Amino acid sequence: MRKHSTYRKFATLGLAAASCVGSVGLASCSSDGKDSGASKKIVVWDYYGSSTPIKPALERYKKAHPDIKVDYQEYDYDTFQDKLNVAASSGSGPDLATIDMAWVPTYASQGVLSDISEISKNKLNGKSIDSQYSKGALKAMTYEGHKVVLSYDFDVYSLYYRADILKAKGLEVPKTWEDLLKVSKAMAQDTNGDGKVDKYGFQVRPDTFQYSQFLFQNGGSIVDKSGKKAAFSSTAGVEALKYMQDLMKNGGVMWDPSQGDSTGLPGIADERIGMFLNGPYLMGVLKTGVPNQAGKWAVAPAPFAKKQGSYLGGTALAIPTGAKNTNGAWDLMQFLLKPEQQELVYTKAGAAPATTAALKSKTLTAPDSFFYQNQAPFSIFEEALKTATPFPYVSGWPEIDKAMTDAVTAALRGKKTPEQALKDAAKTSDKALKK
Repeated sequence: MRKHSTYRKFATLGLAAASCVGSVGLASCSSDGKDSGASKKIVVWDYYGSSTPIKPALERYKKAHPDIKVDYQEYDYDTFQDKLNVAASSGSGPDLATIDMAWVPTYASQGVLSDISEISKNKLNGKSIDSQYSKGALKAMTYEGHKVVLSYDFDVYSLYYRADILKAKGLEVPKTWEDLLKVSKAMAQDTNGDGKVDKYGFQVRPDTFQYSQFLFQNGGSIVDKSGKKAAFSSTAGVEALKYMQDLMKNGGVMWDPSQGDSTGLPGIADERIGMFLNGPYLMGVLKTGVPNQAGKWAVAPAPFAKKQGSYLGGTALAIPTGAKNTNGAWDLMQFLLKPEQQELVYTKAGAAPATTAALKSKTLTAPDSFFYQNQAPFSIFEEALKTATPFPYVSGWPEIDKAMTDAVTAALRGKKTPEQALKDAAKTSDKALKK
C-alpha cells in the first residue's frame, strides 16, 4: 500500500539538482545522445508499495514487448526520495519513476523532471493530453507552461462517514461547516465518561493537507498570486484554523503522527473514528483493513464554508533528467496510462486512476457492495477533482509545508492562538520563498 500523504518527510533536493537547474529539466539536463531510441532496457523505480498496480501492468507490457527488458526496482517512500535526489546529480537514475505529486513542486523547480510536453508533442496514445485529464490535473502536471509529469492516480478529499450510525441517530449528511459541527457533536460518544471522545468521532489531522482543504473552502490560498509571499495567515486562513479548533470541541478526535498509521485505520477499526476527510485510496484501505464494517460506510462531498475545495495530489509518472532511455520510458508511460492499465490502479490498489477515460470504466462506476446501499463512490471524488487545487509550485515548499503543519499543531494543542501560529509560519514561509 502506498504511503498516505498526511505525514511526509521531504528530502532536501537543492544540492543534488544544482547541476540540472533550468526552466524545465529536459532543456537543461538532457541525456545528450545516450538515448538512441534503440535501447532494449527500461529502468523503472516505484514507491507505490505492496499493492502497486505498476507490477502487473509491467507483466502485460513485457508480454507485448518480449524483446524489451524492464528493470523494475521497488523502494519504500522515504528511501525513494533520498535515492532519486542523489540520482538526479549522478546520472544513475531510472528512465521512468512513480513520484508523489507533493514532490513535484520541489523537483520541478530544481530541474529534476524532463519536459513531457517536448517528449510527447502533447499527444498521449495518439490523442491530445489535455483531452484526457481534468483541468485541475492539467494544472498540477504543469510547471512554467510545460508538462513535467503525467498523473497516474489522483488524491482529493471527500467525506467518509458511518452511514449506519447517522441513520440510527436520525442525522442528515452534513453539507456545510455548520452542519458538520452539529453532526460531529451528535454522532460522537464518550462511553467511559472521561471527557474524551472514544466512539464515532471526526478525525482531525494537524497537517497541511487537511488544513489546506478548510483554507481553500473558505476562499483562502497558501501563497499570493505572485508566488512570492505567504497568504495563509489571512482572515480566511485564521478562520479555517479556528474551525479546526471548533471541530476538536465538537466530537473531534486528534490524529497526529504519534498515532502511527496516518490513515487512521486503527481508530476506524476500534470505532473511535466515525467520520473523516480523505482521498479515494482510502476505499481500498477500508476494504482490506475493516472488512467487518462492509455496508456501514458511505462517501459524500466534503462540507464547505464559501465554496468546494480540496488539495489535489496523488501519484505521477515522471521521466527524470538524465534518463538513458527516454523513448522507451515514454512508450511505457503511454502503455501505463491506457484505460485497461489504469483500471489496475483501482483493482490492485483501491486508488483512483487519473485519466478521464479510466474513470468512466464500468469497473469503477459499478455499485460497490462494501459501501452503504451499494454506493459507487467514485463519482463523488471525480466531482471533487473539478474544484481541487495542487500545492504551489515553489522551490521553498518543503519549508512551507513544515511551517504550516507546525502552526496547525501548535494551535490545536493550545500552545499558540491561530493568529500567532499562522503569523509565525508565514514569516518562515516568506523567507523560504525568497531562496
